[in-house]
Amino acid sequence: MSLITPRRIAATFCRLPAVALLVCCLSVFPPCTPRAAAAQESAATTDARGVVALPDTPAGKRCAAWLAALNSGSRETLRRFLAESLAAPPDATPPVDAITARQFGLYANARGFDLGKVVASSPEKITVALRAERTGYWVLAGLGVTAEPPHRILGFGFRNTEAPADLLARTRLNESQIRERADALIDRLVAADQFSGVILVARDGKPIYERAAGLASRAWNVPNRADTKFNIASIGKMFTAVAVAQLVERGKLSYGDTLEKVLPDYANREIAAKVTVRHLLAHTSGLTEARSASAGDNSFRRGFRTIKEYLSGTANDTLKFEPGAKLEYSSYGYLVLGAVIERVSGQDYYEYIREHIYRPAGMRNSDCFELDTDPPNLATGYMDAAGGTRRSNTFRLPVKGLPYGLGYSTAGDLVRFATALHDRRLLRADSLEAVWTGVMDYTEADSKYGYGFIVKRYNGVRIVGHGGGWVGITNKFDTYPDLGYTVVILTNIDSDPNAVAFKLREWLTQGGGPEKLR
Repeated sequence: MSLITPRRIAATFCRLPAVALLVCCLSVFPPCTPRAAAAQESAATTDARGVVALPDTPAGKRCAAWLAALNSGSRETLRRFLAESLAAPPDATPPVDAITARQFGLYANARGFDLGKVVASSPEKITVALRAERTGYWVLAGLGVTAEPPHRILGFGFRNTEAPADLLARTRLNESQIRERADALIDRLVAADQFSGVILVARDGKPIYERAAGLASRAWNVPNRADTKFNIASIGKMFTAVAVAQLVERGKLSYGDTLEKVLPDYANREIAAKVTVRHLLAHTSGLTEARSASAGDNSFRRGFRTIKEYLSGTANDTLKFEPGAKLEYSSYGYLVLGAVIERVSGQDYYEYIREHIYRPAGMRNSDCFELDTDPPNLATGYMDAAGGTRRSNTFRLPVKGLPYGLGYSTAGDLVRFATALHDRRLLRADSLEAVWTGVMDYTEADSKYGYGFIVKRYNGVRIVGHGGGWVGITNKFDTYPDLGYTVVILTNIDSDPNAVAFKLREWLTQGGGPEKLR
């Protein structure tokens, strides 16, 4: 679910694990063996003056020339380099103009990149960590070259990332310093029209930094406020996962239960016998939804308000792979979990979430609001469109959110959710540990997907949470269980909350974590 435009290419990194700019049929984050990569890195990342240097390999030389062309600030210089350096795909011409536009969009947002580290290197492939001069954002950039001279470039890959932990400052930041840095970053983003929304950083449930910017409604010129309700997209998966864990606690359900047992109305009996609740929670089910000819791919436009309506065609569902074999993100699996919650609890899904999650957590401004009832204080989402414009996402939304997301919440309510988890008001300690235990590797380095939560370790600190993205919606929720911090970033444009969250990860963990004044 990513919308890529040249104007905002850097911002689109937030909603996919890796957004690649294809040159031909290859897009690369160079796969080097850890031992070989480490050997190359230790031998080639600094020169005699301690300055980071690229290795003297075909890939390293091409990377150096590409970075110089990009940092020239000249679109024509970059285009000329790409035209001379790209390998031609079979029976085709390299899309030089498209690649130039996208890469120059990177430069326009960053105003240049500094080489921070060689992450992985082999003669024909290289991955480097680059730091954007304007924002301080870090980007992993990879390229691959042909084995034969003149070693033309086969492909590029780019992904936003955190700063390499070994490059972080060793001094801790106090909360005043964190506020100053966050304000300076948001100032730059607002000035560049790259942030519209709310950011909230809390310690032990109490805000230490809060800021709203941009417009909730362009039609009525209404500004975003701290209490504006934003569409949270897939952040809502956490609520569904916690609801399932609550039912497991009460003995009404088991993670190992099959659909055959807990959802006897599920029509495809062969699939029902194989797929378990655990598979659905961890995105390892392989379940693929049927799409009826009448609904097409646009069931949102039919105005469905119940889970049953969305699941009317399960007899034609299929499996892409055997359950448990691998992880493939599946919103449909969480839709099915919503039906499981209804069947096992005897309650409507939406009422269950209100009664057992929102109310005990004190989340008074969260719900899957029915949009045709005109709920107050909702931010309209604005998606990137042609010609550098933005358009409302109203007609790309369901009339009512679903168990996999697209409901609404506020930054304050999401901090209350985190606090309720930490205080064991929603789950027992053992249940919380179950949902916060990674099952399989996820898209970020050192991350796994648990049950409805992404579990990450950065600079020795555990971070759990989830992101959310759809057209005109980009969000990030991080909680630091061992430090007591929660970070919520909610936006109503196609922006880059991951990159903001990554900067906060640096500031909150450098020097062994921030000072916690009691």
